[in-house]
Amino acid sequence: MNVKSLFVVLALCGPVCASANQAERKRSELDALKQRLQALQQEFRSTQTHRQEAADELRQSERAISSSLRELRQLDGERQRTESDLQALTQQADATSARVREQQARLAQSLKGAYLRGQGDALKLILNGADPNQTARDLRYLARLSRAQQAMIETLRADLAHLSALQQQAAEKTTELAHLRTAHEAEQKKLLADKQARQQVLQKLSAKIQQQQHEISSLKRNERSLTRLVERLNRLMAQRAEREAARARAARQAQRKHETPPSGSGSLGMNTQTPVPFRSSEPFSRLKGSLHLPVAGELMNRFGAPREGGGLSWKGLFIRAARGTAVKAIAAGQVVFAEWLRGFGNLIIIDHGDGYMSLYSNNESLYKQVGERVQPGDTIAAVGNSGGQPDTGLYFEMRHQSRPVNPLDWVK
Repeated sequence: MNVKSLFVVLALCGPVCASANQAERKRSELDALKQRLQALQQEFRSTQTHRQEAADELRQSERAISSSLRELRQLDGERQRTESDLQALTQQADATSARVREQQARLAQSLKGAYLRGQGDALKLILNGADPNQTARDLRYLARLSRAQQAMIETLRADLAHLSALQQQAAEKTTELAHLRTAHEAEQKKLLADKQARQQVLQKLSAKIQQQQHEISSLKRNERSLTRLVERLNRLMAQRAEREAARARAARQAQRKHETPPSGSGSLGMNTQTPVPFRSSEPFSRLKGSLHLPVAGELMNRFGAPREGGGLSWKGLFIRAARGTAVKAIAAGQVVFAEWLRGFGNLIIIDHGDGYMSLYSNNESLYKQVGERVQPGDTIAAVGNSGGQPDTGLYFEMRHQSRPVNPLDWVK
């Protein structure tokens, strides 16, 4: 029975409705309601403990995934460099082969000319009865020609052997990189499967907590309503005149209670521009109004607006975007934090100087590490939903002297 129905009953009943038996019955209902509320609160605390354990497991999984993705990115770069080296070696081999064919043609032409001149056989020169001095000169010419030709052949053979060895080394390295990439991709699939399992656990616990919170809130409202009703019944037993005034006050309270404020949730627009490289010697404070948000996507909240559930307000912007979308640095600075943090997942923080910092959280992977310098437009992370965030996107904050500032005041 809700409060409105009880008010109708009270309006129709006379003094009999305000009897002691009815008040006692309502007190019993109130005691039972309090016991149910205490049991539910205990169950809620237990569920929160299990959720904390699941969040710790999720942290380990998401940190491992970030590290694996960073290693895969580095491995891709090494593979591209190796392929470039291999291409250069192949071009060098082709050029050398052409030079070998050219030198072989010249060598064949030289041997053919010597043969046609009759100089191809040293023994024939000795036995043909020619002038000994001319014969000696011809023999020396043939010896020099033979040594030059032999040196040319040995040089070509050495070049070809060296090139063949380099090509073999490059092929082996390419094969090794392919095996490493296959192994890393298999590991990444395993980690992603583990992350998905952890997220399912976390989602189930979060859903259960949300349901319990809703039920607790409902029970608390019912308890307050029932407490007011018991007090009202007690007053009715003492004075019937007071009943009418109390009923009017309760009716006004009930009317205000059932009024619902207009919803402020939903998309606030799309961001289409992202940071681009630029050079500036100006301090960060001079860049206000000229920056871009770090990722393209849908803006889901307003800075300073109350969060769902009440009690807290938004200190930044949540930008909904596809998983893996590049997250870019808004300005030059140095990475001062790159780690998993409870509630924020894989978080990276950049110090821009003069007390200004930018924070990028819920990432799938972090590409930069503490101490690294970044420039405007550098890719520093990839969009995800780490830290238990239900939606895929980037949570972005800007702070000055540790105090949050509205990022939209800083963008074009």
